[in-house]
Amino acid sequence: MNELLVITGPTGSGKTDFALKESAPASRLFNADAFQFYREIPILGNQPDEKSRFEFLSFLSLERPINAGDFSRMTSDIVTSGGVWVGVGLYLGAALYGLDEDRKKGTPFQGNPRIPYRSIVLSPPREQLYERLNARVDRMLERGALEEARAVLSLVESGKVDVHSPLLKAIGLHHLLQMLSGAWSETRSIDLWKRDTRRLAKRQWTWLRKFFPPGEACE
Repeated sequence: MNELLVITGPTGSGKTDFALKESAPASRLFNADAFQFYREIPILGNQPDEKSRFEFLSFLSLERPINAGDFSRMTSDIVTSGGVWVGVGLYLGAALYGLDEDRKKGTPFQGNPRIPYRSIVLSPPREQLYERLNARVDRMLERGALEEARAVLSLVESGKVDVHSPLLKAIGLHHLLQMLSGAWSETRSIDLWKRDTRRLAKRQWTWLRKFFPPGEACE
């Protein structure tokens, strides 16, 4: 049986960079971060430059989004081939464990996995991570995140992306859309974006402690 390695940790902990650095060149790498599925938002999705190394990365359009149940079905066969899986939360659980009984949502690490796996949990010091997340927001803005959000808004206004799509509530995109609509000032949008990203990291730490099986800890 091929080994399956899971690299997880809160947002900003360096999961993708760790996978690229520590994996053999021939290793198959799989992305399970839902926001990184969509090709229209490479900056807001914090997609790596080495996209060709990852499967399930920048492979969908916001015009045809998927949910965790879709991802579970999409990965049901491929996950048993092993490889290195990178992510945290619902979509990672959907790939590793399958679906709930209602066959709509991914099971968050309950029951038996589809294939035994080894895991590495990245857990940098909290204050260091928060500083890193604040700096990441600034870098995204410098790289063109606002222009990316403006392009998404155009897709919404043209009817190509559903105005009620949950993806529009994603951290970063939501905040910039609020700014573009005039609901929030630039300062408020950026401050709340940074705050909500830190809060997301905190929730993910809680999730990892509650649901994720013990793995190798790595700072």
